[in-house]
Amino acid sequence: MRAADRYLREVPGGPHTEQVRTFYEKEEEKYFLRAFERLSNLYAYAEALPNGPHIEDVRTRIAFLEGKLQARSRRDVEDDAKAAATLSKLSDADTKRRAFVGVVKDWAARLIQIRTFGEPTSELSDETIFAFRLSEPRGACQGDHCRKLLQLSYPVPGQRELVERAAVVEIQLELESGGLRRVRLAGPELWTRLAEALSLKPLPSPTPEERADAVNRAAMLMRALLEARFPAAECDAPATSPTVVLRRCHGLSAVMQAGSTPMEDDVLEIAPVAP
Repeated sequence: MRAADRYLREVPGGPHTEQVRTFYEKEEEKYFLRAFERLSNLYAYAEALPNGPHIEDVRTRIAFLEGKLQARSRRDVEDDAKAAATLSKLSDADTKRRAFVGVVKDWAARLIQIRTFGEPTSELSDETIFAFRLSEPRGACQGDHCRKLLQLSYPVPGQRELVERAAVVEIQLELESGGLRRVRLAGPELWTRLAEALSLKPLPSPTPEERADAVNRAAMLMRALLEARFPAAECDAPATSPTVVLRRCHGLSAVMQAGSTPMEDDVLEIAPVAP
């Protein structure tokens, strides 16, 4: 077609004019229609036939398709940025959930491993003393009651966005005549908050069935933590509500209880068995 176009322009009235014009008009029209959706073919037309019959249509079409490509490229960049931001939020949310679950597990494990009941708190392990007294927020004692209050937050996926959740965890050391009497891990709806973080399902106002499922999920974790010090085969004992898990052996008891109302704390308590 390039050669035909050149012949018609440079050899007007030449001996092959009619034959070339017939070929040119037919093939140029076919090529233009075939090239309409492909930039590469439109570029080829504009380069080969800068004075072709459809050159204005080709230039207009090129501008339109280039604009679409640029818009798509901008959308791709925006979509990539949104995806990266979403991934970052999800990663941060996962980190916070793991941190919350880790705090509960670590403190439960510390309390379960205490072997100095009846002795001053100074006989606790160095790691437990540091975690209770020196790490922020620091624990403090008033009389025979020592407590450390942790206010934690973590997000869980909602229907359209991440939902921020909050949990209060209290570590309690109770003394008697200067000696350690019992230790407790407690918090309002603590087992529900723990199940939220584990299941990634927000439970702001759980139904009785959801609450029971959350307590059972938290109990699975507590049983696993108790096993090293209070093995089920040796220490498991019948539990009646509000007790969920009860282990007794080696002169100690480990009790997991679920508060019957949102105002009552969920509790894990370790203490010597009464004579």
